[in-house]
Amino acid sequence: MKLPVITPMFRMAMRIVSIVVWLLTIISAYGGKVNPDFLTIPAVLCLALPWLAILSGLLIIYWVCAQRFIFSALGVLTIVACSGPLALAFPLNTSKAPTPGKQTFKIISWNVLHTDDIRKSDYPGNRAVEYMIESGADIICMAELNNFSSAELKKATPTQIDSLIRLYPFRAGLSSTDIKIMSKYPVDRTGLSYVSQTGHHRFDFFKVHFPGGNKLDIAMVHLYSYDLSEQERNVMKDMKTVGGAKSSVKELKGAIRSKLSNAFIQRAGNAEELRAAINEIRPSAPLIVCGDFNDVPASWAYNLIKGDDMRDAYAETNFGPTWTYNLHMFYFHIDQMLYRGNLKALSLKVGKINTSDHYPLIGEFEFTK
Repeated sequence: MKLPVITPMFRMAMRIVSIVVWLLTIISAYGGKVNPDFLTIPAVLCLALPWLAILSGLLIIYWVCAQRFIFSALGVLTIVACSGPLALAFPLNTSKAPTPGKQTFKIISWNVLHTDDIRKSDYPGNRAVEYMIESGADIICMAELNNFSSAELKKATPTQIDSLIRLYPFRAGLSSTDIKIMSKYPVDRTGLSYVSQTGHHRFDFFKVHFPGGNKLDIAMVHLYSYDLSEQERNVMKDMKTVGGAKSSVKELKGAIRSKLSNAFIQRAGNAEELRAAINEIRPSAPLIVCGDFNDVPASWAYNLIKGDDMRDAYAETNFGPTWTYNLHMFYFHIDQMLYRGNLKALSLKVGKINTSDHYPLIGEFEFTK
């Protein structure tokens, strides 16, 4: 049924909006091909790719209903042109069943924010520790955890801490850094790690020894953050009114823009170091690279790390976009789980526990050999 035409002015406005949205969608899809050392605007737009793709789809539906097939075709061509990056940010897959007889395992990757409970500060226990105890995971990789003491596992009862230690008797991570791993099976640091010039630990590599002889290399990652203050992070919330939007735009043009630019550049350097470490591991060896990338699929840092040899567990086992950061309306998929070698991704879920500003990633894999 043909939609009624309101006014020629409205039609012209919709054409302009459609062209702008479709151009931004293309730029965001390929923003990860532009080195942020030279230009950071494409990197910023890359964050919004899933949402621009959804808006593009809605505009296509509008033009189809309006029986304006030239603009409908332009929208479809935009989606087709962006299909490669969209397959990572907006996958169309499902989880897989394990192969009978193959060894499987569950791994959690989580920026735990020192197990602070930012939404239920008055909760009598520690929801993060409770979640880990009940997770059924074989391996838990954590960022922003200094140690396994009661000072870090805040308000966890002695019984909870004993349960956690009993479930995961093998733990590793330098005492001077905030990247840690817990495992049901023996785990060692491999020596591949990187500490930035500012003293922050950006990644650490571990090796888990499974029963039966299988070994798994794991890189837990915490790349450079956006380094925004609490006030700057609230910019998105302040856009609910006209006055708030004007003020937020001024913020974006000022300090926030500078910090975003620096963050993308710093992460590019972190990603180069991480990719160099990945290259030191035998290509056929089972390897998982996971953690807080602070950047989205198809971004410059993501592309550097992924290279041509790694696969994205979320893209291979899910349908539609997601987000892993959950504060300040910054709904971005910035935690990743990549893998290569003799592994098959069965599923990758985003755990909806909101103690931290990041949701955990819960991956299930099988060894293929």
